[in-house]
Amino acid sequence: MASRRLLKSRGLQERLNAGESILCAEGYLLALSRRGYITHGVWVPEFILEDPAVLKSVHYEMAHAGSDVIEAFQYNTHREKMKQIGREDDIEKINRTALKIAHEVAEEKNLLFAGGISNTNQYVKGETEEKVRAMFEEQVRWSKEEGVDYMIGETFSFLGEAQIALEVIQSFDLPAVVTLTVHGAKGEDGVVRTRDGVPIGEACKDLIDRGVTITGVNCTRGPEMTLELVNNIVQVCPPEKIGALPIAYRTTPKEPSFMDLTDSICPANNPVYPRGMEPFCVSPVEIESFTKSCTSLGMKYLGICCGNSGELTRTMAETMGRKPPASRYLDHTQFGFLMKLKMSGEL
Repeated sequence: MASRRLLKSRGLQERLNAGESILCAEGYLLALSRRGYITHGVWVPEFILEDPAVLKSVHYEMAHAGSDVIEAFQYNTHREKMKQIGREDDIEKINRTALKIAHEVAEEKNLLFAGGISNTNQYVKGETEEKVRAMFEEQVRWSKEEGVDYMIGETFSFLGEAQIALEVIQSFDLPAVVTLTVHGAKGEDGVVRTRDGVPIGEACKDLIDRGVTITGVNCTRGPEMTLELVNNIVQVCPPEKIGALPIAYRTTPKEPSFMDLTDSICPANNPVYPRGMEPFCVSPVEIESFTKSCTSLGMKYLGICCGNSGELTRTMAETMGRKPPASRYLDHTQFGFLMKLKMSGEL
């Protein structure tokens, strides 16, 4: 416990400066959708106001599995989304509730406490920048008031929107992790770009030049396709400034995003996103391979986004050299009765 308290006494930047790695478990949206608490397509976690204990249980699961960070579940709790479901008056309440729940678990487990902002689906260059900025400002202000150690800005497909997020976080004097997401495939020139046409490596470099603590990529792509992006990014950016948080679903060069996935085995499952992705789940072995590849590049900030689970987070933690509490329940030398029969040839 003393070592945990020592770690918590140092912030994100201090730990990174000391050469330490950070594991940030994300993926709350689909984790709670699997539990029947979030409406597909709308993706607003309004259940937080009615069943806060459910959210707390997921935070405990990720802490148990080895996450260094408890991130407040503020994804899609911005003003525009709350307005769409007729609950704009509850925006501050839902954000502060999510923050208080995360803070409580982070304090109990001596982990870093992060607030979160994300893509607004409202960004249009030259038209909506101030609207987006105002949406970010209120969420970051509430996060600051609730005592976050740092802010996460995630799933930005436009570099321009990510730049606004970074500016807002910096205006509150908080460390910033700002990650991009890429929906499209490579262009004819073989380059992957943000939706505003910036090569992904150059986009990350831009954010680094603006003072971001960590940038990189999260969401939409599975481990293999995320690693393809990372290998491109580290050609122009220091790997210790790059983070990667893939989805826990297999995507391919032909179908690089989970929104591209098609199911040839069960055509009735199409379109795969958002309700038919379970057949594409990655295994712990794939997360282990991804983690090894990233750490070998010198990356220090890793995690898993949509589709995450305690088992996958535990695998990433163990591959990073940790032994989280969940490790006591994993013994690779033990096999069940039927598996022993199978291995002996009797089955």
